[in-house]
Amino acid sequence: MKIFIISAVIFISVCGVFAQEKTFSASEVAARFQSGKDISIENARIIGDLDLTNFPNQINDAVYREKGKTAKVFSSIFAQNVSFKNVKFAGNVIFFRKEENEKEIFEYRIQFKNTVKFENCTFEKDVNFELTNFDNGVSFAGSVFKQKPLFIRIGLEKSADFTGTVFEQKAVFQFTQNSGQKTLSAAELQELFDKLKGH
Repeated sequence: MKIFIISAVIFISVCGVFAQEKTFSASEVAARFQSGKDISIENARIIGDLDLTNFPNQINDAVYREKGKTAKVFSSIFAQNVSFKNVKFAGNVIFFRKEENEKEIFEYRIQFKNTVKFENCTFEKDVNFELTNFDNGVSFAGSVFKQKPLFIRIGLEKSADFTGTVFEQKAVFQFTQNSGQKTLSAAELQELFDKLKGH
């Protein structure tokens, strides 16, 4: 009887954990970004690729030359607070996209004006934060990256928190404040961010 009771309690507890996890489509989450309202999602799973580079209200804020072509930069600017806690991203996370044809190059970038948190999250597929600007800080504390994330030429105006972050494959980092591309452990990365604060 005691064994049966213990088993029943465990079964109920496990079912309760699964029942608490909500599921969102990536398009639902993208729509929340586009609405301009604060985003706070906890204990959830996001299905599909989360692509923030396809919004119609992008600003063409830069033009430059590359490989003999005209390159146009389009930015999506998000002013709201963004918080994901204990969220599993089942698809790719795309915050940067680059396309070209015979005459032109098109870059699509992301800028966050306020606080961004991805805490205790799991990124199951590719993550691309290339050229993403975090104006008011970003936290990836306790998160797990199962594939190689790209943090190439990211802009950091304030602190970034990678405490307890796990990279199951080598992460690629390149900072606008720091020349050169670096492959760092979470501890080395946090040490570098601490040195960059205030610069």
